[in-house]
Amino acid sequence: MPSTVLDATRREFLAILAAAGLLPACSADPGSEPTAPATRTVQHPLGTAEVPIAPARVIALDRRAALPHLLALGVTPIAALTYESIIGTPFPQVVAEQARDVAVLPTGGSADDPNLEAVAALRPDLVIGWTNGIEEVYPALSAIAPTVAVDVDFTDASVSLRSIAAALGREAEGEAVVAAFEERRAARLREIGAIGTVSVVLSIGDQQFRVYQPTGSSVARWLAEAGGRIVPDIASANGEPYGDEYVLISPENLGQVTGDTIVVMHNTGAAGEAALAELEGSPLWPTLPAVQAGRVVKINSQESVGSYGFQGYGSVLDALVDQWTALGTRQLDE
Repeated sequence: MPSTVLDATRREFLAILAAAGLLPACSADPGSEPTAPATRTVQHPLGTAEVPIAPARVIALDRRAALPHLLALGVTPIAALTYESIIGTPFPQVVAEQARDVAVLPTGGSADDPNLEAVAALRPDLVIGWTNGIEEVYPALSAIAPTVAVDVDFTDASVSLRSIAAALGREAEGEAVVAAFEERRAARLREIGAIGTVSVVLSIGDQQFRVYQPTGSSVARWLAEAGGRIVPDIASANGEPYGDEYVLISPENLGQVTGDTIVVMHNTGAAGEAALAELEGSPLWPTLPAVQAGRVVKINSQESVGSYGFQGYGSVLDALVDQWTALGTRQLDE
């Protein structure tokens, strides 16, 4: 086929794509190649991505802190996966005002399953998502826009924050967020004074209670690092251990929750309220020393596991210290 015919066909094809909005209009002219945006190569758990130096249309495909982390780093995404199924509102209250211009991205099935057509329609220049949540659709997402997968550590929100900061080239901003929180954490926990022994408990429903260790809970770790002792320890607990993070116990073993103070973590929504009622309605609950002494502190579990980012960390820290100091100054045994 003559080259002039091939050139004409190519021009027509590019013109059709440009008219459909699938290429910049200037690309219809074969003699005028668009300037490729400057990118940086980002390695992540699912591969590598060529990320724009200054992405302007970021989508957060994650209900485990990508949205709060982006906001903390000074980046407002154009859309984010909704938290509706776990908290009853599109986004956590601690970032609702910051996220007022963020579109709620519809799901394609489960709560972690993004609607690919909706993602493509928004024309993102960067997609960030939880590794386990986007693994199956990663090739499809990568065909839409550069996609970066982020691992999540539910005991340390800095892991995902630093990964997102690295993807955006905002490492300094990320470190500033972490440092500011650590300074504030130390100052606020000093208000408690002598911490004594602490038991950190979460009811997960079906008459099952988790008793956390410092390696399995950010709040338990904070209290241990501030001088408290978390009880029972993994070796002496009677229940089903989950690594070194927590022990799963049944109601008849609730008597081993002997901390001078009990920190009760609870989830929002109907399921979370029902699970909390199971714990507080257990026959042994009113016999626990801390319950009898009125030394029970309640905190939001989603905030404490980092799902609301460092904004959530700040909120749960305040709830922890404010309630604790309100309990009075009863002398605690070390």
